[in-house]
Amino acid sequence: MILISRTAARSIFEEVRRWVDHGLSAGGEPLESLLYPLSALVPASRLFSPLELVPLEVIRQVVIDGAAVPPDALKAFSSHNCHFELPAGEREAANYAFNAEIDEQLRLHPRLGVLSKLHAHPFAGGAFLSSGDLYHGVAAPAARAWRERRGLATALLHVVAPDGDPGLSTRPWRIDAGGARGPARAGRGPITWRVHSWGLDRTGAMADLGPATIVSDRHPTVQAARRRPYWSTRAGARWCDAQKAALREAGYTVSRNLLGRGWRRYLVGQGHGTRTIVIALPPDLPALPPRVLEVIDASRDAFEELALPAAWARAGGSLSTRSLVELCRQLLGAPR
Repeated sequence: MILISRTAARSIFEEVRRWVDHGLSAGGEPLESLLYPLSALVPASRLFSPLELVPLEVIRQVVIDGAAVPPDALKAFSSHNCHFELPAGEREAANYAFNAEIDEQLRLHPRLGVLSKLHAHPFAGGAFLSSGDLYHGVAAPAARAWRERRGLATALLHVVAPDGDPGLSTRPWRIDAGGARGPARAGRGPITWRVHSWGLDRTGAMADLGPATIVSDRHPTVQAARRRPYWSTRAGARWCDAQKAALREAGYTVSRNLLGRGWRRYLVGQGHGTRTIVIALPPDLPALPPRVLEVIDASRDAFEELALPAAWARAGGSLSTRSLVELCRQLLGAPR
């Protein structure tokens, strides 16, 4: 279920190795480490927009194609713990700079998002989630708020762990489909580091998603995660601008912005005090249909899904044949 591009795997394992070697050199014990994968979701059935909470059960694959590595100034890593520790003023500045770096990566690859957390257990038998991992990554109110801001009903957690006790590296780890090969202690030969993953299911249990598979950057799923959304192409941008202008000319109130994971949102209303709908357009429009949600209570992020007219529910065709004005007339009625 978890695929990692070779480029992303290299970034992940290099960061893990850096803290393993640092700990072994400085104190004789490898140190844990933490980073944030940049991922795309491949749905199993229904396509959920980032305005909705995506449960684990509708995700077919998670494709990791990048990694956001926090600045060293924030890190307080030990052999059995990893967290961030800085005075408040310094932490805010470091967080701001780190978030700006992430935003730039997502600008270049809009289908990706920071949807999960990854850390290392650099010791034999480390492929598990500790009670601290489960609390801070799943159960704590802050953890729930973190994932819901990203449109997720599930918590996705990854742990990098070796199948033996690691030794100090003198050469790069060798990466293959199963993980990375590094040295064991006392010259006992190579050990394999793997990425193990878990996801929160509908019952509230953490489902074991198994070890990740590392794939070529040319793998079709990786290439799909890198493909430009329709709105970032010249034709797509022209269509979007024309649709916004046509909606206003027809008398609707309209605003638009970009959502996560490559989606675009149009907020359309009939006028003050009347119905408002959100048209969430997927990055592969028109090959995939939009999601339309009626705003019930914006303060609670309460929406109700609306059924699409038959012409919009059918996938395919060309953008030139799609009219958001006609869609709004059918779902909202005429402006007031």
